[in-house]
Amino acid sequence: MKKILIGSLTAALVISGGIGISALADNDNVNLSKTQSAKLIGIEKAKEIALKEVKGTLESVELEKDNGKTFYEVDIDGEKSKEYEVRVDAYNAKVLNVREDNDDQDDHDENEKVAANTKLITEAKAIEIAQKQIKGTVLEIELDSDDGRYEYEIELRTAKGDAEFTIDASTGKILENELDNDDDNDDD
Repeated sequence: MKKILIGSLTAALVISGGIGISALADNDNVNLSKTQSAKLIGIEKAKEIALKEVKGTLESVELEKDNGKTFYEVDIDGEKSKEYEVRVDAYNAKVLNVREDNDDQDDHDENEKVAANTKLITEAKAIEIAQKQIKGTVLEIELDSDDGRYEYEIELRTAKGDAEFTIDASTGKILENELDNDDDNDDD
């Protein structure tokens, strides 16, 4: 009788562990249904693929999960004030789709005014600055214009939760940082 009970408890633990991992995967935007050897292609590779698909200036890259698919959403300012969204599969590097988006014309015009004589730090440098504060994997990086100043908005996945940084793209100064700790049980 003890052997049957122990076997049943072991099976229950294995099943509940699998459910816990599945729930964790949904919360962390990680697709664990892929094999353990499957790795994300990374932001740099996603940018390279998207810029081959659409010529222009990179605006932002985000790691997204929708309907069981994990992909990079790459926003590009194209020619003639057109904006594009290119979705690249995060594991096999295939372009899932390309969409034209003209909703952000005002932001594009403001960015052109700022960019005329502005020297910016690189995306890699901005990531390095954020990762000096806390180690983590880049989930999202976006170059944005705010009040006539370029800023990098960076989101990192850390061991404790998500960290968000706003970094002045001219000086490299950290303007804002926030850590959303996974252990916090606040119901704000």
